[in-house]
Amino acid sequence: MKIKGKITALVILSAALVLLISGFHHPQADSFTKNKLLAQLIRTGLQQWHYSDKKIDDTFSEKVFKEFLEYMDYSKRFFLKSDIDELRKYKNFIDKEFVGGSTLLIAKATQRLDQRIHQVMDFYGELLAVPFDFTQQEDLEMDPEKRAYCSSLEELKAYWRKTLKYRALLRYINLLEEKGKKKSQKELEEESRQAVLKSLKSTFNRLLQANKSDSLSRYLNSFVKVFDPHSTYFLPVDKESYDMGMAGSFEGIGALLRNEDEYVKVVRIIPGGPSWRGKQLEAEDLILKVAQGDEEPVDIIGMRTVDAVKLIRGKKGTLVRLTVKKPDGRIVEIPIVRDVVILEETFAKSVILVHKKANKRFGYIHLPTFYDDFNPGGRNSTDDVKKELEKLKLKQVDGIILDLRDNGGGALRDGVNMSGLFIPKGPVVQVKDKEKHIKILADPDPGITYTGPLLVMINQLSASSSEILAGALQDYHRALIVGSAHSYGKGTVQAMVNLDQFVSEKREKYDSYGALTITIRKFYRITGKAIQWKGVTPDIVLPSRYDSLEFGERYLDYSLEWDTIAATNHKKWKPHSPTSPALVEKSRTRIQKNPGFKQIKEYAKRIKQMRDQTRYSLQLDEVLKRRDLLKKEREKLENAQFQLAHIQLLPSAEHEKTQPERMKEIVLKQQQEWFKELKKDIALGEAVEILNDMIQMEKPENNR
Repeated sequence: MKIKGKITALVILSAALVLLISGFHHPQADSFTKNKLLAQLIRTGLQQWHYSDKKIDDTFSEKVFKEFLEYMDYSKRFFLKSDIDELRKYKNFIDKEFVGGSTLLIAKATQRLDQRIHQVMDFYGELLAVPFDFTQQEDLEMDPEKRAYCSSLEELKAYWRKTLKYRALLRYINLLEEKGKKKSQKELEEESRQAVLKSLKSTFNRLLQANKSDSLSRYLNSFVKVFDPHSTYFLPVDKESYDMGMAGSFEGIGALLRNEDEYVKVVRIIPGGPSWRGKQLEAEDLILKVAQGDEEPVDIIGMRTVDAVKLIRGKKGTLVRLTVKKPDGRIVEIPIVRDVVILEETFAKSVILVHKKANKRFGYIHLPTFYDDFNPGGRNSTDDVKKELEKLKLKQVDGIILDLRDNGGGALRDGVNMSGLFIPKGPVVQVKDKEKHIKILADPDPGITYTGPLLVMINQLSASSSEILAGALQDYHRALIVGSAHSYGKGTVQAMVNLDQFVSEKREKYDSYGALTITIRKFYRITGKAIQWKGVTPDIVLPSRYDSLEFGERYLDYSLEWDTIAATNHKKWKPHSPTSPALVEKSRTRIQKNPGFKQIKEYAKRIKQMRDQTRYSLQLDEVLKRRDLLKKEREKLENAQFQLAHIQLLPSAEHEKTQPERMKEIVLKQQQEWFKELKKDIALGEAVEILNDMIQMEKPENNR
């Protein structure tokens, strides 16, 4: 089954592509080399199809140059200032190089980077042969934007000494925790240096290979990225890996990854997978190392996602250990036993929340993703949510909470169709293309599945179809939207184009050309406001531990801007919004009095302060102190998650009597684990109180 629930919300629009392709100018293959053909294909494709009309000029070239340098050496670990000065003379000629198919910048940058990598290889063994003094007071600036390129090899060597010392120090701390009582500090220090040395040998061999094979891809993606962060060029091998994921190959850890500068970043945890069940790996984590079972970790900084995935993937039942850097600065090792996604965990499910004090019964529906199996008879999220609504109606609930937190979107049609479960027929979302043509996607069915009080929960990771649904229900005054300060803000549609189809006559000579994803459309709410960049602002904002972290489209370089178009004609469910000053004030008062929310605010503030401190000490006591402080902050937050003592959880339906006994046991265990998590969900507890307040303020006849 294909689960299309990515924040990138890639949509394959075959009908649209036929129209786009028909207008494509085919280059004459005989007069081009493969690199020239690729440059021409990508340049022409972006100019003809991309939603934005960006002018490819000197200003554009400067941006591409900056991105290319970051792709090549984001952390400023290799290039010297003189190298950048040498390469800078090409920065205003990138637009012209794309026209003529020249690759002078690629050749020069690849040659110079290769030279610097070899020079670092010549001295890192020497640096690691000398014991490190972890009592010495010195530090290392970890933010490359706050560091200049080294001006000489001596300065570069000094930087690498600190870098290697930092890596050895982290390894030393791990060994201290594992073997501290069995070995002396001298032995642990030597073992930590040897571990770093062993890791570096494979890392540098990989860096040299990647420098030779990936320079063109880095260059082309620098060009593409300046159009917007969701347009991407895929090398043939990357396209093959992507196709495997779309075809339903979920055996592994169950996480969506992408390259961000030199790091492999976790974009999204796939519901139902081993990472999702383990609850340790999270979106925004940076993967630093990968280890197989008990083997030595492999450093993957600077590695392409496709290569990192090869290390992370593996057979079901095998162990992989990921060393990750958390958004709050902690570096932790996470063991994950590879498995396949339990599809049942990706589907919509519901429970009844009994508010003992108010004597009310509320339905709660959790929707991890907007899924749609386009095969005949396949499941889709709209039909499944409808079934859960019908179950809850039979239980005569007083209101319903629909939880879209962490839901990265997915199938577009389900975002539209699901809106129709709560409103009569009418427009749901507007879509605008490059030619400014606007298409209104509407719910054609006048029928409504549920007419009672409705609350929708969102957070910064709610994206795409989640934003379409939440935005439409908010605009119709149909539901109260509650959650983080804003949703993700992903309001664009991408189409994937296989570049081979344009040069099929030269396939035998040049092999495959890969593929290109291009942003071709933007979403707009029925009010005319773009979903892009700003996302959906909730009616009532709840404190979140993500508040200090930069989640969302607004924090991505070159993201398309927020704008407006004309509003559509639509009849509101109610003349006034479900939000009222009294409702907001009641929630605000509860939040202020709740020690759990107070702790979340303090945690978010503290984490921001620590993230802003980018100079890391290389002194053991200081590092241990920082780790201990982060650990205590985390523990305080976890301990602050109160138990919803006044709320009882009940199944929304009885288990099927025909189920095998073993299956009943599995389902019951999964339900118990889920109920345990819900009982600690402080945001859900406040959502229940808000929904209860909303019902109390409404007329009795509208309660059901």
